[in-house]
Amino acid sequence: MTPREVASAHQFSAHGAAARGRALDLINFLQAAVQSGFGPFISVYLTAAHWTQKDIGFALSVGTIALMASQVPAGAMIDAMRSRRFALALATIGLLLGALLMALAPTLPMVLASQILHSFATSMSVPAIAALSLAVVGRREIGERMGRNARWGSIGNALAAAAMGWIGYSLSYRAVFVLAAVLALPAIAALGLLPPATPRHEHHAHRARRLPLGALFRHRGLIVYAACALFFQLSNAAMLPIVAAEMTERDGTRATLIIAIAIVVPQIVVALFSPLIGRLAGVTGRRILLIGGFLALPLRALAFSLTAAPALVLPLQVLDGVAGTVFGVLTPIIAADISGDSGRFNLAMGIIGLAGGIGAAISTTMAGTMADRWGTTYAFFGLAAAGLAATLTAALAMPETSPKPNT
Repeated sequence: MTPREVASAHQFSAHGAAARGRALDLINFLQAAVQSGFGPFISVYLTAAHWTQKDIGFALSVGTIALMASQVPAGAMIDAMRSRRFALALATIGLLLGALLMALAPTLPMVLASQILHSFATSMSVPAIAALSLAVVGRREIGERMGRNARWGSIGNALAAAAMGWIGYSLSYRAVFVLAAVLALPAIAALGLLPPATPRHEHHAHRARRLPLGALFRHRGLIVYAACALFFQLSNAAMLPIVAAEMTERDGTRATLIIAIAIVVPQIVVALFSPLIGRLAGVTGRRILLIGGFLALPLRALAFSLTAAPALVLPLQVLDGVAGTVFGVLTPIIAADISGDSGRFNLAMGIIGLAGGIGAAISTTMAGTMADRWGTTYAFFGLAAAGLAATLTAALAMPETSPKPNT
């Protein structure tokens, strides 16, 4: 090739990479916007419908058990599929239907059906987005890409949460879930903007059988990080829902706006610092970042045990942003470190997601029961202990998984 042809080829390649990057930005933005309807807004919705904390915890636990049960099969299925976009489209349709079921009526059958459908859809969407990202940029640039994913996801989450909070306050709690269903439509359409040409990493699924499953399940890094994920979700999953329920009982409909702002605050932190965490993961290694991020969990829970006043809730959500940024950015990076080029990336993500699902399932039921029986202060003490366990596990047992750690 002539120098001009080489330059033209490089320019074409760079243009294609930029187009794929922008498409992934939009996909992450819209997917996060759809997911904003599920979470603390459910606690507000059900509390206003006169559900007890125990019943709300049960409903949320059913959803997380469904998420837990589907994580590993979903990961294995995505590894075996050629089209990650098709998997993500199916997942988004599931999110749409789950939101509509929640909006129909706050009855036990509808809420449980919505939670189960949402959980199965999420178990497909999260690893599918990570797999698309890995296919586009490869392992060398996965850290910065995951940081960028988290940034656009947090922006989508924040804007959607603000809109849902305003709609819930102005119209009805039910309208929050209608909006989530409506947002699923552009999220599906955005998948068509991703150019079909991706690097050869797209086809690692065909090499998955080269790595025996037993070798993956025995990987020390995977086992320890799965334990970290379990303790992380055990501490984090019930924290804001407990705060939301307490504020709803005390402040009525005003709680919807406060919780909406409480969701936005950590998303701002994620948007600002996710790319930095992604870059630092390649410089300092993964482990030191995990320890610092996980330490925010017990600090936040102990502070909430003192008071859930709005003046304290909103600043404390910065700690939620710190923990969420580290966990969200590093989880797919560590999964990529562990799976390497084996084609087991989504299965590793599924195993980590399964562990997190177990922690989240226990968290909502445990904290809800403790709050009903002994009060919210003791519930926050239990969540703080789980956060401390996550920090100590990362500090004492987690190996450095970075291929070239500089620590």
